[in-house]
Amino acid sequence: MAKTSERRHTARLTVPPQVSDSTLVDHQVRLVNLGPEGAYIEHLRPIGGWGLFFIELPPALGGIRLQGEVVWSRVAGSTAGADGEQRLYYQSGLHFTYLTAEQREALMASLRLLKAAEAASSATRAAGGAPAVSGETATGLE
Repeated sequence: MAKTSERRHTARLTVPPQVSDSTLVDHQVRLVNLGPEGAYIEHLRPIGGWGLFFIELPPALGGIRLQGEVVWSRVAGSTAGADGEQRLYYQSGLHFTYLTAEQREALMASLRLLKAAEAASSATRAAGGAPAVSGETATGLE
């Protein structure tokens, strides 16, 4: 099987469910993974006009607001809404743009937190325990 090339220049960390809630609601996004150059999100509303997009990280990751450019977006599937009706949900990739030095440092601190949580989760799984769940979401603003 041919190996596909990776377009990303830096690794991204997966955001565990205890940091990013899996319940999707309007005006909120589920942060799937985060890296120094961008993020992968899921959301219920399509992103209009693939321009700038602002995302506010959950408090567990510092609550910082970052500006990104939507580089791809697609319908990912459907999920049952609160009323029981099926609703489409979307996935999008963001590339961070115009970050200030303070935002960049806060983002790097968030990534260090995720890396530490990932290491702790791996250690907990290896010891046979289950990680705690708190359920936080990121907020995306067009």
